[in-house]
Amino acid sequence: MTPTPRPTPHLFAEWERVRRRIQSCKRVVMFLDFDGTLVRVAPNPNQVHVQQRTRSALKKLAGLRGVTLVIISGRRRAELQRFIALPNLTYLGLYGWESNGRIRLPFSVREALASTILDLVARFPGRSGVWVEPKGGTFSVHLMGASAETRRQVRDLAEELVRARRGTLKLIANLRDIEVAPVLIGDKGAGVRKILHEPARRGALPIYFGDDLSDEPGFAAARAGISVLVGKRRPTQAKFCLRGPAEVTETLSRMEELFDGPSDDAV
Repeated sequence: MTPTPRPTPHLFAEWERVRRRIQSCKRVVMFLDFDGTLVRVAPNPNQVHVQQRTRSALKKLAGLRGVTLVIISGRRRAELQRFIALPNLTYLGLYGWESNGRIRLPFSVREALASTILDLVARFPGRSGVWVEPKGGTFSVHLMGASAETRRQVRDLAEELVRARRGTLKLIANLRDIEVAPVLIGDKGAGVRKILHEPARRGALPIYFGDDLSDEPGFAAARAGISVLVGKRRPTQAKFCLRGPAEVTETLSRMEELFDGPSDDAV
């Protein structure tokens, strides 16, 4: 008989153990997803709002000695910078692939992305609740407002179109959208590993907060540290869970007290 998986414990119920783990480390790298983690999900990505308490907690943590904050999201890097509007953070867009705002893709990949968008739009014109968001290097098909049957049909169609471009494009699974991306783009786990392998970050404790299916590779890459699923409970590789962005902000505020003080270059 297969054993019943152990429920993911709430982070606050295990806080003393987590606190001791954090305080035993000299350096911490904290990875935070954006939508559904730092902000509540909105029907339109431009309608999200970063609460002042959240921004204040991020600012204080980013100025502490031994703490590195990394925002890692499927959004473009410039969007993350615009919404959060804080220095001293590392912003990684497009699932960790975009680190400097410049995207260079071979013509064949750009052509495949463009033709796939056209095929998708042509096959589900007028579908209620479905819309496409081009991002330059990838594109999202948003399904949040669509019916369950429409979501199923669009996911099936996207899989069919990407399968025809195998070796060039891939799908990234999310709870509320489908991401069509070049195969050369890594997942969030690759972004986490790249940061942790930097000489200044080696040996640091990774802490990862995320809510979506695309955060699972990030949880796996941070397996040696602390990983937290945000939002509705589901099967996950994360070690702990929180109910939503408000509890993420509360956690960030609690963490401020665990470190020595401001770094020498804090502003």
